[in-house]
Amino acid sequence: MKLVTAQEMQDLDRITIEEVGVPGVVLMENAGQAVVDTALEILEDNYQAEVIVLAGKGNNGGDGFVVARLLANLGVEVRVFVLGETAQISGDAEINLNILHKLRFTIEELQNQEDLERLIPSLEEADLIIDGILGTGIKGKLRGLVPDLIKIVNDVETSVLAIDIPSGINADSGRIHGIAIKADRTVTFALPKLGLLLYPGRDYVGGLEVADISIPDQVIDGKEIKRELITPKLARKLLPKREAFSYKGTYGHALVVAGSVGMTGAAKLSGLAALKSGAGIVTLGIPKSLNSILEEKLTEVMTKPLPESRKGSLSLNALSNIKELSQKADVMAIGPGLSQNEEMTYILHDILSTVKIPLVIDADGLNAINDLKLLAEREAPTVLTPHPGEMARLTESSIKDIQKDRVKVATQLAQDLDITLVLKGAATLIALSDGKVYVNSTGNSGLATAGSGDVLTGIITGLIAQGLSSDNAAVLGVFLHGLAGDLQLEAETVHTLVASDLIKGLAKAFNYLMEG
Repeated sequence: MKLVTAQEMQDLDRITIEEVGVPGVVLMENAGQAVVDTALEILEDNYQAEVIVLAGKGNNGGDGFVVARLLANLGVEVRVFVLGETAQISGDAEINLNILHKLRFTIEELQNQEDLERLIPSLEEADLIIDGILGTGIKGKLRGLVPDLIKIVNDVETSVLAIDIPSGINADSGRIHGIAIKADRTVTFALPKLGLLLYPGRDYVGGLEVADISIPDQVIDGKEIKRELITPKLARKLLPKREAFSYKGTYGHALVVAGSVGMTGAAKLSGLAALKSGAGIVTLGIPKSLNSILEEKLTEVMTKPLPESRKGSLSLNALSNIKELSQKADVMAIGPGLSQNEEMTYILHDILSTVKIPLVIDADGLNAINDLKLLAEREAPTVLTPHPGEMARLTESSIKDIQKDRVKVATQLAQDLDITLVLKGAATLIALSDGKVYVNSTGNSGLATAGSGDVLTGIITGLIAQGLSSDNAAVLGVFLHGLAGDLQLEAETVHTLVASDLIKGLAKAFNYLMEG
């Protein structure tokens, strides 16, 4: 499902109205009807309910006027409050406001603090509040009475249904401009706005529904929209095929270079995840002192002991062995638990320059990169999987800057380096070198646990081994990783989930997609 910015949605509306000829009031009527359908669901078809519509002076408020009229036609008791002066309302919103006037609706204006204070008892007594205060066009700090009205709404216990987007959320980034409506449900129109799927905005949306308001498919297809939500439907299309007439070599050979003293878990998790994701063969390259431990921990994954330093990490002498192993592999993952030192930097830089198979680089592999040009110069595909801290180091910025606009930062680096970038975190992003960005829809806070990233590295690596492109493997891998975590909550909680649970959940995740 495509995700749009506020400007892109405005363009789709404009083309539909001006070029296709669908009047704006028709789109507004369709939007209002969609909100009414959800409102009645929340109210459990209680036509004696009391509903309050809070409307701004723009089209979001116009949608609210339609909602008020349609609910009133069904017998619902509706009160409409406009933030500001109704005389300042224009366009399609004014048309629907005038209809309310002709139907003898009482439109109450909220122009000062006293008006807001008088509103509170009505909000508390209502069965539902409809948020039509602000739409997708907000850019900066909220002004006037808006923050105070939002706080009042959030402080009462009445359920809130947001029109298109909860007031106060930036539609492009998900940023909160000081305060935002905490909705129980949100009905957005035509396509989800990007900010509804990105944090912190995602926390304010509640249940999200996407309503068709008659924006033609031809209009949407004609607009080059480069952001997409990873849905089960999309993930199913990417699943590697398994043929009856096949053998282990059919599904590829994955090489995982990982581990150091004290970090055997990272090696185990990444190697096993690659195998459990469907790779036919997995070889785990590790410092030689770890070999006996990992041979015991891993039965099906082959281990290859490599020369190590006095501290139990890979030494420079391991480089030639790694390059030899890579010649027999279809993909290499490098980084989980390797430790940080100058030798690792030398090893990784050499691999970037000489190894001709796809690379998945994570954790200490990312920390070893000192020359980003080596990534840009690679001919084979490269996948980087940084968390915000690692991303900050790679881009020489701060975690705060990364989190402020994750989409922009990820897109820029992926294009600059011609790589596939997986920016981990709540709503993990996959940015491709052509500027396209995928937003993940699976996962929970239980994934914020040691080793979770190692499992993700293994999953992506295993999928590439089976023939998926690096882009598709990253998209599917991130979805499966999060889905495994979600499905494991049947037996675990977000507090008790650990990385090995994700590997156990992979079978459920694959089954979910295959049986859907």
